[in-house]
Amino acid sequence: MSRKGTAAALAALLGVTVLTSCSSDNSEGDADKPVTKQLSQGEISQALPGTGDVISGWESYKGKRVTKEASYCTASGSTVAPEGWVRGGSAWFTHDGSTNDMMDVSVCLYDTAQHSKAAYAAWRGGEADKEQDLGKPVGEESVLVTNPGRSEDSLSAFSRSGNVNIRVKIDGTAGDSTGAQDVLAATLKRLQQVQDGERATATAAEQAKQ
Repeated sequence: MSRKGTAAALAALLGVTVLTSCSSDNSEGDADKPVTKQLSQGEISQALPGTGDVISGWESYKGKRVTKEASYCTASGSTVAPEGWVRGGSAWFTHDGSTNDMMDVSVCLYDTAQHSKAAYAAWRGGEADKEQDLGKPVGEESVLVTNPGRSEDSLSAFSRSGNVNIRVKIDGTAGDSTGAQDVLAATLKRLQQVQDGERATATAAEQAKQ
């Protein structure tokens, strides 16, 4: 091969490498993009997962709900509404048709990221000895809390992204931390999709493969 041909081939190879690198960077950027839009109630409902969007064995229970009490989005037992709360929604699930095992996916929207950050700290609680890092970070802040307070067979996975807080709470022996994390990641991805004007299609099964 001539010097000119070798140079052209090298340039082409470098070009492909650069494009691949840029593509990877953009993909990661989209995954980490904070939710900053003031989502409507309908958009929150769209982003909440349904049967088939969560982990296997769980089915939607009585549909998606509108969160009417702001205190639902803060520390357990608190009656004080978190500052800056705008609206929220939740979706409940049963395991194999039994209400002995329940999963609650909740989304809480705030007017600013500062207020969501403060509410996130209160919602997750202050039991550091019961907290664990998630296998993969979800959003700007995330944590797993096992058996908060005096509860048994209970776990909650929390995430904060921009001005939105998310909690996946599982009560019962059917809960597992990996599944909770996958549902948490899928819910955040669905919120990001809705924010971008897309249909919410992300599932826990997809997140488990990443």
